[in-house]
Amino acid sequence: MKKILLLLFFAPSIFSYGQILYDPTVVYDPPTALYDDGQITTLELNFYDPNYHATLKSWKENYIEDALPAKLQYGAIYYDSVAVKYKGNSTFAVANLFNNPKVPYNIDINDIVSGQNIHGYKKLKLGNALFDPTFAKEMLASSIYKQYVPTFETALLRLIVNDDYLGVYVNQEDVGRGFLKKHFDENGGPFFKCEPMTEEQAGHPVDWPDLRWRGPDTLDYFESYERKSPTGWTEFLNFINTLNNNFSNIEQVLNIDRVLWNFAVNQVLSNEDTYNTTIIHNYYMYQTADGKFQMLPWDLTESFCGLLFTQGSPSDHYNLNPLYGLEPYFIDRPLVYQLLGNNYYRKRYFAHIRTVMNENYTSSVLKSWIQSLQSLGFTAIQDDPNKMFNMTQMVNNIDSPINWLIIYTIAGVTHVVNNRKPYLLGHPDVAKVPPVISNVSQNIQHPSNTETVYITAQVSNATTVKLRATNNPAKYASNFPSILMHDDGLNGDATANDQIYTAQIPFNTTNDHIKYYIEAENAEALALMPERAEYFYYHYYIDQVVSTQSNFEELEVSVYPNPTNDFITVALPNNLVFDLTLYALNGAIVLHENEVKQSKSLDLTGLAKGFYTLEIKSDNFKRTEKIVLN
Repeated sequence: MKKILLLLFFAPSIFSYGQILYDPTVVYDPPTALYDDGQITTLELNFYDPNYHATLKSWKENYIEDALPAKLQYGAIYYDSVAVKYKGNSTFAVANLFNNPKVPYNIDINDIVSGQNIHGYKKLKLGNALFDPTFAKEMLASSIYKQYVPTFETALLRLIVNDDYLGVYVNQEDVGRGFLKKHFDENGGPFFKCEPMTEEQAGHPVDWPDLRWRGPDTLDYFESYERKSPTGWTEFLNFINTLNNNFSNIEQVLNIDRVLWNFAVNQVLSNEDTYNTTIIHNYYMYQTADGKFQMLPWDLTESFCGLLFTQGSPSDHYNLNPLYGLEPYFIDRPLVYQLLGNNYYRKRYFAHIRTVMNENYTSSVLKSWIQSLQSLGFTAIQDDPNKMFNMTQMVNNIDSPINWLIIYTIAGVTHVVNNRKPYLLGHPDVAKVPPVISNVSQNIQHPSNTETVYITAQVSNATTVKLRATNNPAKYASNFPSILMHDDGLNGDATANDQIYTAQIPFNTTNDHIKYYIEAENAEALALMPERAEYFYYHYYIDQVVSTQSNFEELEVSVYPNPTNDFITVALPNNLVFDLTLYALNGAIVLHENEVKQSKSLDLTGLAKGFYTLEIKSDNFKRTEKIVLN
């Protein structure tokens, strides 16, 4: 399954004219890990309390956040004490309404005995796929969202509880501190789950987490937003106040591009259960160390319309305006009408929509992905004693809506795509003709701190071309100041008026991590290269020159594979003696080999995932190579 995804979804953006492209998706699990969509694993729980269901059901229905201890078995991993409780809203309520034991589970592996985990994960969130006959919609959506924004991982899993096979679940990665650390290399900032209490829990109707300003009193917000960090209300309310009342400063408190990517994927995949579609919830907000809140998706079960297809006529879903909240205007969508009411942000948003459509909106490709997953899980799903739909409905719901309980309709994936795609392509903003960017080039691949780096790009149909570049060391790479690119034959540009634009990178400090992309704009539309910017970007490091022999390749020295999961090989010429030193980002030496006279394999399996610097040094040569350990 992972190889299929690479071929079908990643091919358009990986190859970028010889530039070094930073791929943030390297943080996702490799095959055979917990979230491997190429296999179905089995998880067994055994509660000490034989009446566990009655207890957990009562706690869930009465909003008691207690958990029961249970034994856990996952392959060769065994723990005699993990904390288990039920989760979910409608998927929990409907299961119990039908006396179906297949309810959603929340498993905290680390709660009772500290240090316990499965492949580094401390919590498991098991969704029961109750309203999805295909068992594939959330996993397919997750695989697409992951290409554009940090997104939770998913995999199918067989659940056995007290020796009873409950059925096939969707194992959803917990969006918690571990998730934040994986994607941002930090997890100490203000963190909010934007999900309201139920009316039963609050005792009265509750406002949705719409990001409207309700005044400075946190009591006016706590029923709509769940704080997941020890502190953070001051920062979160400052963001909401800025959004509503001081929008000119919004870039100081919000990663706008991250929001626009979320909005774009929501609309293309018809996820009608989140902020800029039908129901305002199912997202997180996390403030990174740069002071900006990041929007993170959650609960993608209603992608491709899902059960929400029942609301209104089918055409209401196929023709949902991507400017919904602005056209028509809704007062409870300030994040939509403030951002998409801005001409520049609006152009950028529709550039993202074009990218998602170009890369992922082919019904035959989506159908093939689902069929592969269903083939993988066929036996486990067939044997699922508690599934709500039969195997014929599982297959048919790929292409066709199916009726359920007479009054409900569950949308078919390719049926939604084939009907929504013509509407989106004909939308006036999508149909606008953007600039075309190609042949992005960097004059020096491994620059030193004494060399000037020029970036060139061939661009047509543009009135303005900008280089967006930063030396911000953060992994999430926000704050890309713009540098005007010129086609005037001056300041590094070779020839005037040849549609090849040039700009100089303004950073040259040793060990700087330079990140950049190209943005081209005309009166109607905007284009980016790489198209997935700012999530993807071109990058390089600046080295210090200590030798006149500065060409890495001339010495026939190479390092591979990079990125790596375990070992790297340093290929060296046989006539020189080298010292090899691997540094962590904080400068600490984590590995050292001296007097190396031939090619050397270095074992990195005991090191934490992340970036490292490998120094390769001889008497008259010194060079550094950045290593990415997945």
